[in-house]
Amino acid sequence: MMYNDYARYYDDGQLHFSVLMFDYLQRVLELHPVPGRLMIDLACGTGTLALMHADLGWDVLGIDASREMLRVAQRKARGDVTQQRSIRFRRADMRDWQVSQPVQLVTCFYDSLNYLLEASDLNATFGCVAAALEPGGRWIFDINTPYFLEHVWQPVEIDERDGYVHIMHSQFEPERCISWLQLTGFAQRDDGLFERFSEQHAERGYSQAILEQLLRTNGFTIEAVYDCFVLTEPTPISHRWLWVCTKQ
Repeated sequence: MMYNDYARYYDDGQLHFSVLMFDYLQRVLELHPVPGRLMIDLACGTGTLALMHADLGWDVLGIDASREMLRVAQRKARGDVTQQRSIRFRRADMRDWQVSQPVQLVTCFYDSLNYLLEASDLNATFGCVAAALEPGGRWIFDINTPYFLEHVWQPVEIDERDGYVHIMHSQFEPERCISWLQLTGFAQRDDGLFERFSEQHAERGYSQAILEQLLRTNGFTIEAVYDCFVLTEPTPISHRWLWVCTKQ
């Protein structure tokens, strides 16, 4: 299962992205304000972004399908007893969830939506988001571009740290615009030996036209599409898009 064994080592290599996205999102929210402080972080992973918003006074629900990622998130939430936070975590598939109280903001970051390999899965997710938002609420997400998946991900990438290394082998399938990735990790145990784990990941790229159609079908107005991490329009070689949408 994806993000099972890897969950224990995820923050060591990926924490910086959540910090960058948090800072960027504050700039985006200045341009596209939200009328409230209730939010859902969909596919929240180890909870870094959700916890940072809770520290700002947001009432946050983090949703993720990975039991192991949520265990890390809950451990982090319990770790700092000096913080008074309003935060909860729930395990659910992003294509099938609901809440009893509507919120004003739903976010989904770090190409989580690329893991949905069919347009019908995206449609189901957008429908859940729409149902969870108040009218006028914001839906803000990022997604890797088709260009990135085809041209930027290298066939072999290696991440090496003290006591840990993983190797990623990827192959692009142009017919479906899917990048298949095999992640093999080696982690040092307390006895000095290394244990091996392996996970298969897959991400699909979607055109802006498909995303626009599905968003409008689910009752969203598209406020902006940015070249992620800056506040300018995307280019043909953008690696990641940031979408800002409003529930009608």
